[in-house]
Amino acid sequence: MPAWFAELLIVIIVALCAAGIHYAVRQRFPYERLRKHNDVAGFLFSVVGVIYAVVLGFVVVVAWEKYDATVANANTEVAAVSDLYRSVATFPAPLRHLVRRELHHYIDVIINDEWPAMEHGHQPMADLDILENVAADIETYDPVTSNQHDAHAIALGQIDRLFDARRLRILEMLPSVPGLLWFALVAGALATLGFAYLFGVEDRGPQMIMTAILAGVITILFIVIYEFDFPFGGSISVPSTGWTYLHSRLPHIH
Repeated sequence: MPAWFAELLIVIIVALCAAGIHYAVRQRFPYERLRKHNDVAGFLFSVVGVIYAVVLGFVVVVAWEKYDATVANANTEVAAVSDLYRSVATFPAPLRHLVRRELHHYIDVIINDEWPAMEHGHQPMADLDILENVAADIETYDPVTSNQHDAHAIALGQIDRLFDARRLRILEMLPSVPGLLWFALVAGALATLGFAYLFGVEDRGPQMIMTAILAGVITILFIVIYEFDFPFGGSISVPSTGWTYLHSRLPHIH
């Protein structure tokens, strides 16, 4: 089942359940009883609704910014490997071939092993030894010519950039929305829906529809937060297209 279809089913089920609960509440508390408290319920609903909307919107923005940063960092890592692959062009042939072979292996491991593992929430470690070998090969190299000195300095900079990008990629797998905040979001959603149940509207049909829409919108935002907070899995996961493109371009880099 596609992830987007499962998420759509979740939204529909939650909306129907919210409307069903509202219907049960109206069966227990008739319109004549509820409408006496509409003024108080309306005021409290406005206060709670505004506070909850601000908090929910803030969390969505935070999760969105994390997703954007993750995409940017993934592109930075690809660029660092590409630049490092090119920067060793003036190295002696044995060392140049060794470093490029290790970088090629690094890309293969990311595409075939690491990215699928991250999609399932597993932290990758397979490529760390490869990077350590690349760093050792470059750091122990003693350049001779001025061109080699310049290339060596550039390569060292790209190694640091690559390690930083990889470390951030691992850290970005961790959730940025703590469990306590999820609890607050769920509690706020229940409180908001609870106040909606306490409004006395004579015609039940439109009120059930409004309740279902409110529950559906909140559920959609919950899904958005979850998807952005786990950027390597789900329906909007960070793609590995940058790596596959670089892999296809390696034979053309001299």
